[in-house]
Amino acid sequence: MNNFKDIKSIYDNQKSPEPTKVPKELKKRIKKADRLVNNSHIKNIIILSITALAIVGIDLFYFTTTSVLFEVGIITMIMALAIRITIELFSYRRKKNLNILCQSDQFISDLKAFYQWRKKIHKYPTYLTFSLYVIGVGLIFIEFYKYLSAFWFNFFLVEFVVIIVVLIFFIRKKIKKEINTLNEMIELYEI
Repeated sequence: MNNFKDIKSIYDNQKSPEPTKVPKELKKRIKKADRLVNNSHIKNIIILSITALAIVGIDLFYFTTTSVLFEVGIITMIMALAIRITIELFSYRRKKNLNILCQSDQFISDLKAFYQWRKKIHKYPTYLTFSLYVIGVGLIFIEFYKYLSAFWFNFFLVEFVVIIVVLIFFIRKKIKKEINTLNEMIELYEI
């Protein structure tokens, strides 16, 4: 029994949490995949921030007197965007703290934890923020119904539905791309 413990102890001591040498070609592939993930976070933050600023600007400068329902819709949309921006900022910071060129069991474990966390983010929080945003737009549409003719209201409603369908398709495509990139990074480290 002591023999097994000694062998296990020797094996465990060989696994070093310290960085090991990563081949040049593998480094290039890892850096490229890492850049894709980081750029995705940055682009999302920029797009969502511009959208939030545009909504605030339009609300402040164009709609000077509005109803409570309209303002609740605007606040709901901004809240959804703020939640998503916060998630993306946190993800970016968490990803940046990983040393991508460190080939250790600890790094692979951290990368897998990050990957699992991003998968969870893409499930409930993404759907929650998207739903909040749609609810906010819906509240604004209720207000628009009072001021638009039936033709224009239906026109904007159809346009909104088309935009939502396109956004759902685009968001799903981006999520799949990010998950594939993260899977690729994990596979690179398990070579």
